[in-house]
Amino acid sequence: DSVNHLNELLEDFLSIGKLEEGKMGISVSAFTVKEFMEDVVDEMRFHLKKEQEIVLTTSGEPIFVTDKRMLKNILLNLLSNAIKFSPEGKKIYMRAENADGKLSITVKDEGLGIPEEDQQHLFSTFFRAKNVSNIQGTGLGLPIVKTYVTLLGGVIELQSKLNEGTTITVRLPSLQNTN
Repeated sequence: DSVNHLNELLEDFLSIGKLEEGKMGISVSAFTVKEFMEDVVDEMRFHLKKEQEIVLTTSGEPIFVTDKRMLKNILLNLLSNAIKFSPEGKKIYMRAENADGKLSITVKDEGLGIPEEDQQHLFSTFFRAKNVSNIQGTGLGLPIVKTYVTLLGGVIELQSKLNEGTTITVRLPSLQNTN
Protein backbone atom coordinates (compact mmCIF):
# COMPACT_ATOMS: atom_id res chain seq x y z
CA ASP A 1 0.00 0.00 0.00
CA SER A 2 2.78 2.42 0.89
CA VAL A 3 4.61 1.77 -2.40
CA ASN A 4 1.39 2.27 -4.38
CA HIS A 5 0.65 5.47 -2.47
CA LEU A 6 4.17 6.80 -3.13
CA ASN A 7 3.87 5.90 -6.82
CA GLU A 8 0.52 7.74 -7.09
CA LEU A 9 2.05 10.75 -5.35
CA LEU A 10 4.98 10.85 -7.80
CA GLU A 11 2.66 10.51 -10.81
CA ASP A 12 0.51 13.37 -9.50
CA PHE A 13 3.56 15.60 -9.04
CA LEU A 14 4.80 14.81 -12.55
CA SER A 15 1.38 15.56 -14.05
CA ILE A 16 1.09 18.87 -12.20
CA GLY A 17 4.62 19.82 -13.28
CA LYS A 18 3.99 19.04 -16.94
CA LEU A 19 0.65 20.87 -16.91
CA GLU A 20 2.11 23.97 -15.24
CA GLU A 21 5.01 24.07 -17.69
CA GLY A 22 2.66 23.74 -20.67
CA LYS A 23 4.42 20.56 -21.78
CA MET A 24 1.24 18.59 -22.19
CA GLY A 25 -0.02 18.75 -25.76
CA ILE A 26 -3.50 17.81 -26.86
CA SER A 27 -3.78 14.81 -29.19
CA VAL A 28 -7.24 14.76 -30.76
CA SER A 29 -8.87 11.54 -31.98
CA ALA A 30 -12.33 10.12 -32.62
CA PHE A 31 -13.51 7.19 -30.52
CA THR A 32 -16.61 5.20 -29.60
CA VAL A 33 -17.95 6.62 -26.34
CA LYS A 34 -19.56 3.42 -25.02
CA GLU A 35 -16.50 1.27 -25.69
CA PHE A 36 -14.15 3.89 -24.19
CA MET A 37 -16.27 4.24 -21.04
CA GLU A 38 -16.51 0.46 -20.62
CA ASP A 39 -12.71 0.17 -20.88
CA VAL A 40 -12.25 2.81 -18.16
CA VAL A 41 -14.75 1.05 -15.88
CA ASP A 42 -13.03 -2.30 -16.49
CA GLU A 43 -9.68 -0.76 -15.54
CA MET A 44 -11.13 0.48 -12.24
CA ARG A 45 -12.87 -2.76 -11.24
CA PHE A 46 -9.86 -4.15 -9.35
CA HIS A 47 -9.83 -0.98 -7.17
CA LEU A 48 -13.38 -1.51 -5.94
CA LYS A 49 -13.96 -2.23 -2.28
CA LYS A 50 -16.01 -5.22 -1.15
CA GLU A 51 -19.42 -5.21 -2.86
CA GLN A 52 -18.90 -1.83 -4.51
CA GLU A 53 -20.12 -1.60 -8.10
CA ILE A 54 -19.73 0.91 -10.92
CA VAL A 55 -23.01 1.35 -12.82
CA LEU A 56 -22.36 2.76 -16.29
CA THR A 57 -24.93 4.23 -18.68
CA THR A 58 -24.25 5.87 -22.01
CA SER A 59 -26.54 7.64 -24.46
CA GLY A 60 -26.47 9.83 -27.53
CA GLU A 61 -24.20 9.80 -30.53
CA PRO A 62 -21.73 6.89 -30.68
CA ILE A 63 -18.59 8.86 -31.67
CA PHE A 64 -16.87 11.76 -29.87
CA VAL A 65 -13.66 13.66 -30.62
CA THR A 66 -11.24 14.84 -27.91
CA ASP A 67 -7.93 13.88 -26.31
CA LYS A 68 -8.59 10.32 -25.12
CA ARG A 69 -5.55 10.25 -22.82
CA MET A 70 -6.64 13.36 -20.95
CA LEU A 71 -10.24 12.19 -20.78
CA LYS A 72 -9.13 8.82 -19.46
CA ASN A 73 -7.03 10.51 -16.75
CA ILE A 74 -10.03 12.66 -15.79
CA LEU A 75 -12.29 9.62 -15.45
CA LEU A 76 -9.76 7.42 -13.64
CA ASN A 77 -9.24 10.19 -11.12
CA LEU A 78 -12.96 10.82 -10.56
CA LEU A 79 -13.73 7.11 -10.24
CA SER A 80 -10.76 6.58 -7.93
CA ASN A 81 -12.08 9.33 -5.64
CA ALA A 82 -15.61 7.91 -5.73
CA ILE A 83 -14.29 4.47 -4.74
CA LYS A 84 -11.91 5.83 -2.09
CA PHE A 85 -14.50 8.04 -0.37
CA SER A 86 -17.40 5.56 -0.52
CA PRO A 87 -17.93 2.71 1.93
CA GLU A 88 -18.12 -0.97 1.02
CA GLY A 89 -21.31 -2.08 -0.65
CA LYS A 90 -22.14 1.30 -2.21
CA LYS A 91 -22.70 1.92 -5.91
CA ILE A 92 -20.89 4.45 -8.04
CA TYR A 93 -22.81 5.76 -11.02
CA MET A 94 -21.16 7.00 -14.20
CA ARG A 95 -23.29 8.42 -16.98
CA ALA A 96 -22.05 9.68 -20.36
CA GLU A 97 -24.30 11.58 -22.76
CA ASN A 98 -22.95 12.61 -26.16
CA ALA A 99 -25.28 15.10 -27.85
CA ASP A 100 -25.03 18.27 -29.93
CA GLY A 101 -21.23 18.19 -30.10
CA LYS A 102 -20.85 17.98 -26.32
CA LEU A 103 -19.98 15.08 -24.04
CA SER A 104 -21.41 15.29 -20.54
CA ILE A 105 -20.07 12.79 -18.00
CA THR A 106 -21.39 12.51 -14.46
CA VAL A 107 -19.77 10.48 -11.69
CA LYS A 108 -21.99 10.10 -8.64
CA ASP A 109 -21.16 8.30 -5.41
CA GLU A 110 -22.96 7.50 -2.17
CA GLY A 111 -19.95 8.28 -0.03
CA LEU A 112 -18.79 10.62 2.70
CA GLY A 113 -19.72 13.83 0.91
CA ILE A 114 -17.81 17.06 1.30
CA PRO A 115 -18.48 19.70 3.95
CA GLU A 116 -20.04 22.76 2.31
CA GLU A 117 -17.34 25.12 3.60
CA ASP A 118 -14.63 22.94 1.98
CA GLN A 119 -16.21 22.66 -1.47
CA GLN A 120 -14.91 26.01 -2.77
CA HIS A 121 -11.30 24.90 -2.15
CA LEU A 122 -11.45 21.41 -3.69
CA PHE A 123 -9.75 22.41 -6.93
CA SER A 124 -6.84 24.06 -5.07
CA THR A 125 -3.54 22.19 -5.04
CA PHE A 126 -2.95 20.08 -1.90
CA PHE A 127 -6.32 20.93 -0.36
CA ARG A 128 -8.15 18.07 1.32
CA ALA A 129 -11.55 18.29 2.97
CA LYS A 130 -11.42 18.12 6.76
CA ASN A 131 -13.52 14.95 6.92
CA VAL A 132 -11.01 12.77 4.99
CA SER A 133 -7.85 13.15 7.04
CA ASN A 134 -7.84 9.41 7.80
CA ILE A 135 -7.98 8.45 4.07
CA GLN A 136 -4.78 8.50 1.99
CA GLY A 137 -4.57 11.17 -0.68
CA THR A 138 -2.44 14.03 -1.98
CA GLY A 139 -4.92 16.81 -2.65
CA LEU A 140 -3.70 16.86 -6.27
CA GLY A 141 -6.36 14.76 -8.03
CA LEU A 142 -9.12 17.34 -8.51
CA PRO A 143 -6.72 20.18 -9.44
CA ILE A 144 -5.25 17.90 -12.13
CA VAL A 145 -8.76 16.99 -13.33
CA LYS A 146 -9.76 20.66 -13.51
CA THR A 147 -6.63 21.52 -15.49
CA TYR A 148 -7.31 18.73 -18.01
CA VAL A 149 -10.96 19.78 -18.34
CA THR A 150 -9.89 23.40 -18.93
CA LEU A 151 -7.29 22.35 -21.54
CA LEU A 152 -10.04 20.44 -23.37
CA GLY A 153 -12.28 23.54 -23.36
CA GLY A 154 -14.74 22.10 -20.86
CA VAL A 155 -16.25 22.85 -17.49
CA ILE A 156 -16.51 20.88 -14.26
CA GLU A 157 -19.23 21.13 -11.63
CA LEU A 158 -19.40 19.59 -8.18
CA GLN A 159 -22.37 18.99 -5.90
CA SER A 160 -22.03 17.29 -2.55
CA LYS A 161 -23.88 16.71 0.68
CA LEU A 162 -22.20 15.47 3.81
CA ASN A 163 -22.88 11.74 4.43
CA GLU A 164 -24.93 11.51 1.20
CA GLY A 165 -22.30 11.60 -1.51
CA THR A 166 -20.80 13.66 -4.29
CA THR A 167 -21.73 14.25 -7.92
CA ILE A 168 -19.18 15.63 -10.35
CA THR A 169 -20.16 16.56 -13.88
CA VAL A 170 -17.69 17.25 -16.68
CA ARG A 171 -18.91 18.84 -19.91
CA LEU A 172 -16.57 18.81 -22.90
CA PRO A 173 -16.98 20.23 -26.41
CA SER A 174 -16.11 18.08 -29.39
CA LEU A 175 -12.69 18.99 -30.74
CA GLN A 176 -13.80 17.80 -34.19
CA ASN A 177 -12.47 20.85 -36.07
CA THR A 178 -9.29 21.31 -34.05
CA ASN A 179 -5.90 20.26 -35.39
